Amino acid sequence: MGIEWLLIFLGICLIINMPVAFALTASVTLYLALNPKYPLILVAQQMFTGIDKFVFLAIPFFILSGVIMQKGGISDRLIKLSSLLLDRLLGGFAMSTALASMFFASLSGSGPATTAAIGGAMLPTLEKKGYGKEWSVAYIAAAGTMGPMIPPSITLVIFGAMASTSISALFIAGILPGMLIGVALMVMAYFRAKKVGIEPDKRKVTSGELFKAFKNAIWALLMPVIIIGGILGGIFTPTEAAVVSVVYALVVSLLIYRTISLRHLPEIFKQTVSTSAVIMILTANAAAFAWVLGAEQAPQQILQFLYSITENKFLLLLIINLFLLLIGCFMDTTSALIITVPTLLTVASALDISGLHLGLIVATNLSLGMATPPLGFTLFTACSIGNVSITRTIRPILPMIGVMCIVLLLVTYFPGLFLWLPELFVNM
Repeated sequence: MGIEWLLIFLGICLIINMPVAFALTASVTLYLALNPKYPLILVAQQMFTGIDKFVFLAIPFFILSGVIMQKGGISDRLIKLSSLLLDRLLGGFAMSTALASMFFASLSGSGPATTAAIGGAMLPTLEKKGYGKEWSVAYIAAAGTMGPMIPPSITLVIFGAMASTSISALFIAGILPGMLIGVALMVMAYFRAKKVGIEPDKRKVTSGELFKAFKNAIWALLMPVIIIGGILGGIFTPTEAAVVSVVYALVVSLLIYRTISLRHLPEIFKQTVSTSAVIMILTANAAAFAWVLGAEQAPQQILQFLYSITENKFLLLLIINLFLLLIGCFMDTTSALIITVPTLLTVASALDISGLHLGLIVATNLSLGMATPPLGFTLFTACSIGNVSITRTIRPILPMIGVMCIVLLLVTYFPGLFLWLPELFVNM
């Protein structure tokens, strides 16, 4: 029985709308049951082995710190600071949405969480200022894609664990592409404001107002500095940094801002457990699927197929990007990572692409996929907030995806623009 049967089984499970995690296990179990050379106990063994990694402990802790910050009203302080900094520019309020999303992404590491926290507060004012409801919904969805790029990125944690690539280096490498997406969206906001005739806010911001806003937001802004600085300084590992982020978030929200109390913690823990469980179940089930792919040499077969199309590295990278963008349109980031990374590692090795560069390519592609119809998760979140159908956002979001694709092409074909930063710190 060939590997194509495993893919057929998976396709059937997905077509009948079986959850991805269970579709992976069901297809593997059926394949092994019909293939006498493998015992069925391998399914359970590989599921356990797949998540038996110390680095995976970082995922629930980073999720927990993000939820604490979200529930603690941190987004309001970041929005206030961003608005005071940019409102006087043409398109300034929309720009401040992108900047606030960038700040919050450095706290949550999640696209949908960034969209919900920032978009929910900014959308009514974006509409009121005249940007248009559909455009505004599309914009907050696009801004949310910085969540999986800017550290502490859960996407990069999972990739690093699967690819045995330094998560610290991935975190540093993800900063510039994430920020570049934010800058690209700010440029889009400028041209949108110019097109629809939105005047900048002419109210003069005093130094006192700016100082007060910065003072209110400083504790939130210090969190990524402490986490990344601690990792780079060798004070703690990425997993230990996740625990530090939880302690820091609790101290800030409970004792400094006092925006949450002990009675809020059960709900926060419940949300964290629910989100973490989904990711870990996916990871465990997909580990068994990935093992079968490796045992049956599927990555090598796919590599041979790609080489039968072209041996040009430029075109092969383009094919990989198109494949990942397509996957991102229909699948959540965690599922897409776990299904594609084992094969992509083989392809990347043949193309002489480092794990660090591949991690940036994968993370950028899947981040864009979160804002891409029909099932992009930040787009779905934004449409739910704005009570707008996804079909009505397709036209305004396409130009935004276009400018983000420019960032993707830079990441893919000019890695030196981004990899010098982690290399700088590694060589220090």
